[in-house]
Amino acid sequence: MGSGPAAYDDGGLRITRTGIPPGLALAGEIDESTYSRLVTTLDELTRGRREVHLDLAGIVYCDLAGLRAIVRLASPGTGDGSARRLVLHNVPAQLQAVLEIIGWDSVPGLSLDQQGASPAGY
Repeated sequence: MGSGPAAYDDGGLRITRTGIPPGLALAGEIDESTYSRLVTTLDELTRGRREVHLDLAGIVYCDLAGLRAIVRLASPGTGDGSARRLVLHNVPAQLQAVLEIIGWDSVPGLSLDQQGASPAGY
C-alpha cells in the first residue's frame, strides 16, 4: 500500500504514491461521487509516464465507470512513442472477474500482476 501523504484523499477515495517502480495505491470506493476526481488525479499523476503501476488492494468498491477510468490508462500508442504500459497489482477478485467478463483484461498495454506483488514505491 502507499506510504506518505496522500496525493488525493476525499475521505472516500485515497490515492497515494508508492515506491519503485513508479506507482500509485488506490484505496476506498470508486463511484459516481469520486469518479471525476479519480480521472483528473490519475491523469495528473501519470502524465508522461511510459509505465504505470497501480495497486488496487485497498479498493472496497469500484463501479464500471471507475474501472474504465483505470483501464484507459493503458495505451498501445500510435507508433509515435506514446505507448503506455499499465500494470495492475493486487486486483480484488471481483474486479478481476469483471475485467475478464468484459474482456478488458486483454486491452493492449494492460498487464495484470498475477503474483499479487505490489510495487515498492513511486
